[in-house]
This record gives sequence, C-alpha cells and structure tokens, in this order.
Amino acid sequence: MNLLSSELLLGLTQNIGLFAVVAVIFLQIRGRAAGWPASAANALLGLMFGGVAVLGMADPVQVAPGLFIDARNVMVGLAGPFGGALAGAAAAAVSGAFRLWLGGPGAVAGVASLAGAGLIGMLVGAAARRSGRFGNWHLTALALLVTVMAPFSFLLLPPDLAHRLKDTALLPLSLGNFFGTLALGTFLRKEQERCDLQTALTESQRRFAATVANLPGGVYQRVLTVDGRLRFPYCSPGFFQVMGLPPTGRVTLESLNRILHPEDRPRVYASIHASAETLDPWNLEYRIVRSDGEIRWISASSRAVRRDQGDIVWDGIVTDVTEAKRNEQALIQARLEAEAASRAKAEFLATMSHEMRTPLNGILGFACLLLDEDLTPRQNHHARLVRDAGRSLLTVIEDVLDFSRIEAGRLVLTDSPFAIRDLIANCATVLRLEAEAKGLTLHAAVGPDVPDWLRGDPDRLRQVVLNLLANAVKFTEHGGVGLTIVKTADTPAGPHLTISVTDTGIGIPPDRQNRLFQRFSQIDRSRGGTGLGLAISRRLVEMMGGTVGVQSQAGVGSTFWLSLVLPESAPPAQGCAPCAVDRQIPRRPLRILLAEDLAMNRELTVAMLLGAGHWVDTVINGRQAVEAVQRGVHDLVLMDVHMPEMDGHAATRAIRALPSPIGTIPILAMSASALPDEVQRCRDAGMNGHIAKPVDRAAMLDVIDDAVRRGDQGDPAAAIQTKPGTVAEPSPLRQPLDLAMLRQLSDDLGENACVRLAAAFLDDLPERMKRLRAGSNSGGDSSDMATHAQALIAPSACLGLVRLASACRALCAALRAGRRDEAAGLIGSVRDAAEEGASALRDALPADRTEALFKSLAKDIVRTP
Repeated sequence: MNLLSSELLLGLTQNIGLFAVVAVIFLQIRGRAAGWPASAANALLGLMFGGVAVLGMADPVQVAPGLFIDARNVMVGLAGPFGGALAGAAAAAVSGAFRLWLGGPGAVAGVASLAGAGLIGMLVGAAARRSGRFGNWHLTALALLVTVMAPFSFLLLPPDLAHRLKDTALLPLSLGNFFGTLALGTFLRKEQERCDLQTALTESQRRFAATVANLPGGVYQRVLTVDGRLRFPYCSPGFFQVMGLPPTGRVTLESLNRILHPEDRPRVYASIHASAETLDPWNLEYRIVRSDGEIRWISASSRAVRRDQGDIVWDGIVTDVTEAKRNEQALIQARLEAEAASRAKAEFLATMSHEMRTPLNGILGFACLLLDEDLTPRQNHHARLVRDAGRSLLTVIEDVLDFSRIEAGRLVLTDSPFAIRDLIANCATVLRLEAEAKGLTLHAAVGPDVPDWLRGDPDRLRQVVLNLLANAVKFTEHGGVGLTIVKTADTPAGPHLTISVTDTGIGIPPDRQNRLFQRFSQIDRSRGGTGLGLAISRRLVEMMGGTVGVQSQAGVGSTFWLSLVLPESAPPAQGCAPCAVDRQIPRRPLRILLAEDLAMNRELTVAMLLGAGHWVDTVINGRQAVEAVQRGVHDLVLMDVHMPEMDGHAATRAIRALPSPIGTIPILAMSASALPDEVQRCRDAGMNGHIAKPVDRAAMLDVIDDAVRRGDQGDPAAAIQTKPGTVAEPSPLRQPLDLAMLRQLSDDLGENACVRLAAAFLDDLPERMKRLRAGSNSGGDSSDMATHAQALIAPSACLGLVRLASACRALCAALRAGRRDEAAGLIGSVRDAAEEGASALRDALPADRTEALFKSLAKDIVRTP
C-alpha cells in the first residue's frame, strides 16, 4: 500500500485547512475580545482549540481499512503557546472527553496522546513567555516533541492494532504532526503578531490623541514640497484653537496669510525658508490677528527633516504665549520701576547726606572753635554736648549710608597689606579714654602666632572692631572690656583668625540674641544708636568671607566674635604701616584760596584755617577762583563743588588748562555730597582730593598737608574715600517758618549773630529769586538755576524756613534730573515759600536791630580776614 497516496495527502490537507479556518475565525473573535479578562479569553481560546480537535476526530483521514489519523495533537499542542496553561488544559480536556466518548480499543491511547500534547504545549508556552516571545525555535521544539510523543501512545493499544498502526500510520502521522504544527503554528504566530501590532497601534494612537489633547497648544505637520507648495497634512484640534481657525476647515497658505500679523508675515516666511535650507530647528515667536481683532502671540517650535523625494517636513507644536509676553513686559516694567525706585532712593540718600552734612559742618566746626576759646566750665560742658551730639548724628548718617550701599551691592572692599597689631592697638586707643571715663579697664592682646602683616580691607575691619568695642563700652558700667585676636588654624588661603570683644556689661537674654544682627534691632533703646551697627558689621564680615556671632549671659556679660581667614602678606616696600599712627610732621604756613559761595561755610572754614596758622583768601564762585589762581600767590585751593557762575568742576578744569606751575596747584574738593560718584567726578575734573562736609578740622588739615607734600614731590594726592548716599525730592511743608528752629539758632549763636545771619539771607534772597524766575521764563541753564536753588537750602533750613528749604530741595532735584516741566511748576512753590518765609522772618526778628545791621552785614560776612 502506498502510504503517501494522493488521497491521503489531500485528506490531511483538508483536515489542516479546516483547522486553520477555524483558528483564524477564533483569532478574529479574540481580537474583538481584547477588553475581556485574560482568564476568560484564554479559557475561550482553549475551548476553541479543543473544539477544532473534536472536529478533526469527527472527520479523520483513513490511512488503511479501519485505521484513521487526524490533527488532534497539533491543535492541542498549539493551545498552550497561544493561550497559556489554561487554554492548553481546556483543549486537552475537551478533546480527551470526546475521545473517551467515542470509545473503541484506542480510546485510552488517544486520551494519553492528547494529554501528552497538551502538557508539551503548556511547557513550551511557559518557556516562550519567560523569553518574551514565541520564536521559531520554540515552534520547532514543539513540533519535534509532539511528533516524538505521539508513537508512545501505541504502547497502550492492543498488540495487533499497534503493529498495524506502526506499519501503516506511523509515517503519515509523524509527518502530519511535525509539518502541521510548523505550518499552523507559523500561521497563527503571524496572525498573533499582526493582532498585537494592531493593538499596539491602536493604543499608540489613543495615547497620542490623549497626549495631543492635553498639550498646552497644538501639534502640526508642515510640508514644503519640492515645487514650493506649503501644506499642512496634519493639525491637531489644539492647533485650530490656538491659531483661531475654524476646526472644520483646512489649513492653507491663504488661511495663514489672513491671520498672520502684517508686520510679522515676512519674518515668518523668511524663517521657514531659512530652516528649509539649513534644516535647523524652526523656533519663532510671532503675532496673529484673530477674527475678532484680538492680537495674540504665538510660539512655534519644530524640527526639519528632508524626505527622500526632497520634501521638507516639520513636525512641531504651537502654543499661545500672550500671557507670558504680557508677564515679560510687566517684569520689564517692574524692573524699570525698581531701577527708578533705586535711583530715587539713591537720590534721596544723597540729598539727605548733603543737606544734613551741610549744617553738621557748621555745628561741629563752630563747636570745636568754641572749645578752643576760654569758656566757663558750664559753657565748655555745653559746647562738648553740642559737639558730641553732632558726632552722634554724623555716625547715624554714616551708618545709614553704609547700610544702603551694602544692600545695593555697591560697597567694594579694598585689598591691601596692613599691620594687624597696629590696627588692634589703634582701635583700643580710640575707645580707651571713653572707657576710662566710665571707670572701666580696656586691654587688647594679639596672639604671638598671629602674623604681623595681613592682606584685606583694614578700614572695614577697623570699622567692625570699633563698633564691637564701642558697644561693649556703652553697655558696660563696671568691670572692663577685652579685645583679643588669636589664630585658630592654618588654611591654604591664610591663617584663620578669631577676634573677640568681651565685656562685663548687662548681657543679653537668650531669646533676644537671635535679633542682634538684624537691622534696626536694639536691646536697650535708652542708650541711643540706630540699630544698624551690628547689621553692618555682620554684612561686612560676610563680605570678607567670615562669620560673626555672640555668646552672652544676662547680668554677666557678653563676648562678640568674628572669625575669618586673611592672607598673610609681606610688609609694604615703603616700610610704613597703613594702620600705624603717622609721625607728626610740623605744618608750614600756607596761603590758601577758599572758593565757597555760602557765607556761613566760608566763615567756619576760614576760622579753622586761621587757627592752624594759614593765610586765607576767599572767593564766592569758580570764575573768581580761576582769576585768583592766575595771580600765582597761592599754595593750595579749597574748592566748593556747587557754586554760581562756574562750579567747582569747571573751575578746576580751567585751572588745569593753565600753564605750569600755576596749572598744577593742588586742589581739594569740599562738598556735602560724599557719594563715590561725586568723588570720582572730582578726580576726573583734576582735583587732588575730596573733603566731605561736615569738615573735621584735624582731618582737613592733614589732607591739606598731604596734598601739598605730594604736590612738592610731584605725586598727585589720592582722593579721600567717602561714603555714598542718594537723593529724593522731599515734599514742601506747609508752615513757612519754624519758630522753634529760629529760637534754637538764636540760643546757639547768640541773638546778634542770628540777626546778622537772617539779615544777610534776606538781603541775598531777592537776587536769588530774580535769577530763578529769569532762568525759568527764558528757559535758561538748568545747572545755573539748580545752583541758585542749592544756595538757598542750607541758610533757609538753619533759619527755620522749612517750607522754602523743602521747595528748593525739590526744585534742585528736578533740575538736576532734567525734569524741566516739573521744575517749572516748582518755581511757583519756591516763590510763594520765599515771600511767606521772608515776611514771617522779618516779623520774628527784633525790629530795632534788623535795620541797623541790614546794610553792612553781607559785606562783613564775606570780608577776607
């Protein structure tokens, strides 16, 4: 008998084809049941595989009379890999039950064969799931195992039947199992992969749609074809919403032209073509005009890719950034306003510095002159109180300006060598007299391992140490104060030093110690101060890279310390220590030219210079100063900065233009404006130094000697470092005359001197007002008008004409800031305040003395001694 007859092969093909059709139908059902629970889907799959096996057994292929074969093992074996263990078990159970129902001598062998095929399928399926996929080698192994396993079921048949099957059905059965498993398994695997890909694609599309819907904008694809056409194959719903286009319409070049802002349209198309040429990412912000006329800002971002056929494709996103643009503009406006506020703050502090230093110059100067006179003990005591009060006020001004400069980030530390032992000794010397006056001991000690010379900012370090020492002396009534400095470690940057100030004072409760280094924080307000000293000290130490702290016990005392690293330095080449007390050099009498327009300041400065043995000539403006210098009889010029006709800067430049040696005469600026910018302007104009008002007589005389000595050596003097401040425009006050201030001035100077000063002011006031009005009517020079307004501030404030002084300050600030419209309105305020103030001042002065002094007073004040 031909075992591989055409009828046999045809039967096998029909049987397997039936299985394949049924399996495909099942896969379609499974694809539509993707949302079912996995166990239910797998059970249904096992039932389907088992049902197909039952169909095969119902229509077997006859290989010999009474002998039949089918593809039951193929279907049961494939159930495990494609449906899992549950499907394999279900398929084996269904087909096995049907075989038992059929009965016959081969029932047990058939059930065993089905059970073996199901077990093999489940094992191979488990191995495939562990590796991640059902691959070719899994399928081949399954086909071999099913093929090899099937003949072992012959052992359970009667011997004659087993012999007949072995002779007639073994080969077709083996070939059917092996190739049937391979063929059907390959087909099912491809279908499974296709279904998985379809499912993955559907899920990917769902995720993409969800992502696009949740994006804060729209997604688009733009194509520039090789023939130059611009198309949009895909635009998300968000794109239409952002661009203000109807969602049902198509995006075309014409629709874009309608919404693009006319000013941005050329830029948009130019950038698209530029990106197409370079394939650089296309990122652009532009404006669109919606149908309701609203202008919106759009931000577009995309990547450019060139396709094989030459088209350029951009896949990107668009977002509406209108609010961000508005916020950006708001931030810019806020920054401009903050900068304007900062400038206003700077102008305010500069004005306050100038206006407070000007009267302080007179207070401290005349107090020092009084203390040089033969006074009664009571008068001497009062004069010292005036001097000390003036110095306290000056300290307040310096603290406020220092803190303002630190907060603005404009304070710059110097870096120079200094002798630390001299600095500590100098600090102790400054406070020793005050400590001894309270019955306190004050000692200072420097560790032996502390280097003699260090690098840093000695002035700022001295400021911190003096502040800590002054606080210790202030808050200590009994015992003593100690100042120590020790080296705690060596670092690569230099020695690590700790400076401590210990006292036996009132101490500080623990709950208040954390507020010590905060601005405007004071433990005991009854002892005075601004509450800025420790805050400034902390900021300065932090700028030096160090830390500051306190240990204190109420009723026992306190220890304030600062810890920082200062590099070790070699002594300067000249061999002189910046912190050492300078060797006193006898002064030689000089002939000094003083250029000052305010009579009170002239009188004070002349008195200070005459007391030092100098000869003084005075002029009242820069033009007269230039003429006086040309006579060649002076050794030095003290030049006020703000003067009429020609200010100090212009006068200095004119003098420097003169031939040598006249043009090289030392010139020192004198101004109540102590800002670094003002000091630099003085240096740029050619001045050799800057003396800040209020003037300290000893410091001024030292600067004069230093400038003359450097001039003799051909070395220009360096400008004195002064503290910065700022300016604002105070609002004019209502009352024209503060009688309390006028009475205080009369008590301080005496009634005759007060009357003389008032008469001189009233004599000069009409001319000043005439010039201000003339400048306003003719649109004259702002700087000239500001000079006249500036000249009225200090004397009017001293005399109690608070409204006039305030109006002049506002006018001066407006003129110097270039606000001519505002200044024009303020002229009227100044005029009204001058008229009311002059009238009130005349009424307040004694009538019998005013008339007699009126005519001669101005000449007496400006007379050169």
